[in-house]
Amino acid sequence: MNTDQHAEFADLQWDDVRLFRAIHRLGSMRKVASDQGVVVNTIRRRIERVETRLGLDLARRSVNGIVLTENGEKLLRIGQAMSDAAEWDLADSTKDVLVKPGQLTIACTEGIGTLWLTPRMSRLQAALPKMIIGLDFDYNLARDRTHEADVWLTFEQPAEPDLITSKLATVHFAVYASKSYIGRHGSPSTMDSLKTHKIVEHVSPGVRSELLDFLIGTDRPQGFIAMRTNSSLSQLWSVAKGVGIGALPTFVSEITSAVKPVPPNLAIRREIRLVYRAKAKPSPAILATVKWLRECFDRAIHPCFADSYIDPKTFIRDSGETNIVNIFPNTFDEMN
Repeated sequence: MNTDQHAEFADLQWDDVRLFRAIHRLGSMRKVASDQGVVVNTIRRRIERVETRLGLDLARRSVNGIVLTENGEKLLRIGQAMSDAAEWDLADSTKDVLVKPGQLTIACTEGIGTLWLTPRMSRLQAALPKMIIGLDFDYNLARDRTHEADVWLTFEQPAEPDLITSKLATVHFAVYASKSYIGRHGSPSTMDSLKTHKIVEHVSPGVRSELLDFLIGTDRPQGFIAMRTNSSLSQLWSVAKGVGIGALPTFVSEITSAVKPVPPNLAIRREIRLVYRAKAKPSPAILATVKWLRECFDRAIHPCFADSYIDPKTFIRDSGETNIVNIFPNTFDEMN
């Protein structure tokens, strides 16, 4: 590269080059934002930041999308020269991006990991037969996981830079009870009637337990909380055994009929976000894992993860390999 000819690009960074190559390839900020898993405003701010740092106009918007200026085209040529000179080998460039070499680590909540991902894990292992699959449960996914996991699922938008994040699914919650509990205590009908029932409460970092106070108030009768646990699996088992009723994600209706949704409608939802480090994006292991996760949460197949609430009573349970296996023995699966 002629350094005199391109002296105005002295402050150039490779991430800047990648951005403008993506703009040239896709032709619009919206498409670039989608490709990189960010919002359009992030791409716009990055362009403005690069232009300010270099003191050059690099791109302009037109009716046909975003168009590179002469300086932008020059930057594109420099980027191609940098790429050709580097002669990157994909295998070499991605072999060290994983937290633990030879292991692909996924971090998520215990409920999602145990109830939804674990029974589907064989499909990911088949896609990555030479790798160890690590599944790391955490009750506080709001903290920084960049040095602990390769891919993680969280309910919050990460604040750390250089992360690719995108919405994966929406989890809806409903009140659930077992047949045995309803036989002894009846079914709640209104929000206020919840006070006359026994509750199995899930409390852990990242779980908005204060919503119970918001929904029914803090004036509760003695014995209202029958059990309190930080485990999603423990909560589900306890509800299924008739210990009390509980607010559970509606995807449990695709897992078992040992519990069923009952009134009232909670109208509570949480968005699951898929997160991984930007530098790991070219990694075949990361690409395979992201593809697998999107298949696991495919809303066309599993309407429980749609943006809008869908009555879980309409879900079709499938015990085949394409869906989750039943976590309860058949004799306990009592709501058929």
